[in-house]
Amino acid sequence: MPDSEQTKEQTTEQEEGRKLEKIGGVTLDLTRWPGEDYYSDGTSEDEILQIVKEKEPQEFDQVIREKNSWPVLYHLSPIRGNIVDWIPFQGTEKVLEIGAGEGAITTTLARRCGQVVCNDLSKKRSEINAYRNKDRDNITIHVGNFRDVEPDLDRDFDYIFLIGVLEYAGVYMGGSDPFRMELLRLLPHLKAGGRLVIAIENRLGLKYFAGCREDHTGRYFDGIESYADSTGEAKTFSRPGLEQILQSVGASEYSFYYPYPDYKFMETLYSDQRLPEASELSSNIRNFDRDRLLLFDEKKAYRGILSEGVYPLFANSYEIIVGPSLPVAYCKFSTDRDPGYQIRTDFRLLGRTGIVCKYPETEAAAAHVQRMSASCKGLKARYEDGNADPAHQLFIAPCRETMDGGVLFDFVPGLTLESLLDQALSAGDKKTFLALLSSYRDRVGYNSGAPISDYDCTFSNILIYNDTWTAIDYEWAVDEAIPVRDQLVRSLVCYVREDGKRKGALEKLIGRSELLSFLQVSEDEIEKLTAAEDAFQEHVTGGTMALGELRSKIGGEVIKPAELQTDAEKAAHLKKIHDEQVAKEKEERRRAREAVAVQVFFDTGKGYSEEESFIVDHDYETEGVNAFTIQVPANVKRLRIDPARVPCICLLRRADIDGNPSLMQNPKYRRVTPASSLGEGGAITFLDCDPWLDFDMVKIRKKLKDKDPQKANTVSLAIQIAGIPGTMADMVLSRRKRDR
Repeated sequence: MPDSEQTKEQTTEQEEGRKLEKIGGVTLDLTRWPGEDYYSDGTSEDEILQIVKEKEPQEFDQVIREKNSWPVLYHLSPIRGNIVDWIPFQGTEKVLEIGAGEGAITTTLARRCGQVVCNDLSKKRSEINAYRNKDRDNITIHVGNFRDVEPDLDRDFDYIFLIGVLEYAGVYMGGSDPFRMELLRLLPHLKAGGRLVIAIENRLGLKYFAGCREDHTGRYFDGIESYADSTGEAKTFSRPGLEQILQSVGASEYSFYYPYPDYKFMETLYSDQRLPEASELSSNIRNFDRDRLLLFDEKKAYRGILSEGVYPLFANSYEIIVGPSLPVAYCKFSTDRDPGYQIRTDFRLLGRTGIVCKYPETEAAAAHVQRMSASCKGLKARYEDGNADPAHQLFIAPCRETMDGGVLFDFVPGLTLESLLDQALSAGDKKTFLALLSSYRDRVGYNSGAPISDYDCTFSNILIYNDTWTAIDYEWAVDEAIPVRDQLVRSLVCYVREDGKRKGALEKLIGRSELLSFLQVSEDEIEKLTAAEDAFQEHVTGGTMALGELRSKIGGEVIKPAELQTDAEKAAHLKKIHDEQVAKEKEERRRAREAVAVQVFFDTGKGYSEEESFIVDHDYETEGVNAFTIQVPANVKRLRIDPARVPCICLLRRADIDGNPSLMQNPKYRRVTPASSLGEGGAITFLDCDPWLDFDMVKIRKKLKDKDPQKANTVSLAIQIAGIPGTMADMVLSRRKRDR
């Protein structure tokens, strides 16, 4: 019996009047299920159910890359769990998840918490959830409408989660104010001091103004227009709208967080205590499931929004913690890496200051995180030896290990070197820009002979406060001396790559030749160092495909109206259309050649197979006549010729073996595909897309009376081929079946 069948115990138990089913260690409570799923995504759910039955969770990333499917990515990507993984759980929490669906969030909660109770409308979705978490024994899933299940739920939960669910309250709650009513029914299920967590899109999110469709209705500007013309029942809210709902149910204590790019595939979490910088908001093209317009550059728009302090009104998504505040003010996930390097970085408030925490996101990454404390000691020994000039010293942010497998860094105030360089670049201040690079060279290059270097000492990883420079991230410290010139060049490469507009501004401000002279490198050396950076990034990712790459493979088209396109963009668009047309014509020619390519198969006693076949080179003696000669080894028992890959009429103009012109023409020694017929003059009509002629080489050799059993035979054929339109072939086949 397959493993997937062994894990499912179809037990229908009566436990205090409840109907329970077990899948592995997961319990499905079907007591309130009406016996039919009224909501389904159709065949995609069947596909995902099959995947979770056959594959282990660690194989999901590979499946996602192979499938190139939005539903598979959305439901199986571990990145979905980031929206709750940042919460500082103790590991003993009892949590409730409403609208658990196919388990993307459940998986993370079950790993981080003590007991997970779920609710979902759909039995099939709940089965998917159970199969993917079958090795867990701390999950119970109540299947049925929340209104029906709610009376059965306990009232002592530490957390209740509504991740992408509140907007659907109108579907399953009903009434004139379903959003308020849902919260009123949920809040009593929290213990004293418990928290309700809501993740939802902002109907005024900047991406919707820029040309993204509304996530639920698929209409442009639907949320912005307050769903005035929408027939859908899902509805999202602005921040003031959400606050009105919360205040109406008596929730006076709540905190807003801002998942970026959105809550579905969150990479970074911001808060009112730590809002983003404009340079951080560059992952804006994320339309996986449908086309979008591109009406303006969101990154440029964010600059003004942030400078005027209104980012909370235009964030694409919200995560609201209803209840006591949490200490986390910022969180960044590095999950587009090899599993051995996947980590999470938090900034937590601590009194008037804070601490930075780094945690492994996988078991494989634990050693990588723990190495940071040793790197700290080595780097301090290099840079803080007491001999450095204080005006040119690089300090190393202190680091210490935690009891739960992470490392802690004291909070360091200041601006990043990256931000200061951006300011100089924007102001056209060449002197300050080069002075900052010179100071980097002096400070990072200190004690350059020491056998330790911070490979990732980039501009964004150095904080400057007054004249104190501190390296805040040495995740990639190495036990070797890296020339400071190489580190400076790498940092500039990263700086330019993170914002494409910096390259042009930098060349305009300084000029490439002057910059190369300042860096003391040649063009060839730049090329080598850039290649080394590419190799490093490939090592870090380990073949893991970033979401940006997946979007380019499975995402919708990004459409920029012609009126908004620059001349260069218009030219690029026309070139793209031309290139696509050329590629299409090339593919059509290739398929046409393939359709009339002749394939030869040898049967040496094991039957025909692709492994013992080849496409022959042939000449056209006259139009439509393919002529070729092949050597048939003595151990070949049968010879098969596939003259084409389309319905056709074939005439053997020549079929000689070792110069004998009659044997292979003899129908006694050959077979043809069943969907064929022999016409006048020996023409064979093939009515399917797999025509073939099969020659009995054993009988033919006997007739040749060749006494050398090791001798190969020379077969020369000339086949005249005329294609038959598929519709005509179908008509003939249909008539034959009818006549039978």
